[in-house]
Amino acid sequence: MSDKARGEIKGIEVLAPGDSRVLVLLGKQKKPGKDVKIRKSCFVFSMYVAGKYLLFHTLTRQTLKVSPEYIDYFVGDRLFLQNILEKEETAFFYEHRFLVPETECEDRTYLELKEILVLKEELPHTITQYVILPTSTCNAKCFYCFEQGMHYHKMSKETVEDTISFIISHRPEKGKIHIHWFGGEPTCAPENIDRICEGLREAGIDFDAEMTSNGSLFTEELAKHASEVWNVKRIQITLDGLAEEYEKRKRYTQALKNPFVTVITGIHHLIAADISVAVRLNADENNIGECFRCIDFLMEEFSADEQKKLMAYAHSLFSQQGEGLDECPVGAGSDELEEKVLELNEYLLHIGFGRDRMDDLFHLKSHYCMVTAPECNTLIDASGRLFACDAMPDNMHYGDVQNGIDSDAWGRVSAPCKVRDECRRCVFLPQCTEFDRCPNRMSFDACRRQATRTLKSNLRYFNAVNEDALLKQEEQRNNRNQQPIAEGDTSV
Repeated sequence: MSDKARGEIKGIEVLAPGDSRVLVLLGKQKKPGKDVKIRKSCFVFSMYVAGKYLLFHTLTRQTLKVSPEYIDYFVGDRLFLQNILEKEETAFFYEHRFLVPETECEDRTYLELKEILVLKEELPHTITQYVILPTSTCNAKCFYCFEQGMHYHKMSKETVEDTISFIISHRPEKGKIHIHWFGGEPTCAPENIDRICEGLREAGIDFDAEMTSNGSLFTEELAKHASEVWNVKRIQITLDGLAEEYEKRKRYTQALKNPFVTVITGIHHLIAADISVAVRLNADENNIGECFRCIDFLMEEFSADEQKKLMAYAHSLFSQQGEGLDECPVGAGSDELEEKVLELNEYLLHIGFGRDRMDDLFHLKSHYCMVTAPECNTLIDASGRLFACDAMPDNMHYGDVQNGIDSDAWGRVSAPCKVRDECRRCVFLPQCTEFDRCPNRMSFDACRRQATRTLKSNLRYFNAVNEDALLKQEEQRNNRNQQPIAEGDTSV
């Protein structure tokens, strides 16, 4: 991006131009009617960073860095007369929808735009994404597992065959399907995974897969089998600390010699089998230091080549209350814990081990989870029940593989969502998941706090990357200017 494009108006720098699809669909903002006042957009998120303010538009995904003198336009619910648009900087903010007419119904604009984006995506009208539980049993008893209290059992042979039949009957006309093996611990039932994969091959259905696992059962042979037979490309494994802390939290029920060493060895086997591994660090107030030490251990344990197939991210532990997830308030922990989790993720990004979330930051998704596209996503649990959410709340259950889809229940889970009144002017509305059914949206305040922390972390990281790039460019220019001119050189 040229210097001119970066900031044509004094004190305003365009760090990211936004989502081009959204900008094209929105078009140029019309001039306000006579006597209509001007206000900040509901979708402007601001944060102070090192003497400047970052302005992020959650609908257009555009990011600006502005001088503090401009922040008055974006504080509170102030209204401004139209004559402010005579100024170059406010005209710029209005043109880019950071300022809007007082009468603008932004929630309606967002919903209309989202509907177009969904239509343009042309999602398949049959299921192409499956989450399958070959078993709900597990050889570990993590104290924070959201499945505590559920009925634990392996998928029966009959349910395995019904699962194969269900997938075949909903096969896409072209392309492959994707399976996410989940549990319980899916590797506690390898024979069920084998049979489902075999059945799909017999039916000529192309597929690939990922898995969520604790990693404790992956021998060298099983890792190769997962890659070659199960078509697994990626596995998520949880490590909540080094050996002592890890064993205390996982609480393996079966005799497992040196569980931490066993899992680390398994990760080596998986990477050698060409499977990418994502390490999830579940953090609470008691293991933050252990998470940092675990990251340093991973850096030392795995070679540079292995690290190309290894990444890590941290997540705060939720409090689990109530009888079902759909009744649970969002309990994402204290502000102090969330700040530490942000530090963990920023540390991971700094050392090149973390997940780069910039694509998500500047691209407006039309679907944020499987609930938002139930026509092409489903979960099959170990009993063969169908769910439109991988958390398996009762309100997302809509049939089973034995009897098929229940039309009444399907109407409930696939009906268009309504925007809650308290969400209509929320800055995070354009990047929020579906609004009236998701169990993680039972508490508006907690939802907003969590979204704020995530966006702050992403913007802070993006700004740091941007500043580093500018410093490097400046250093390169200075180095070129300081180079001695060779005798006879007339190129300067």
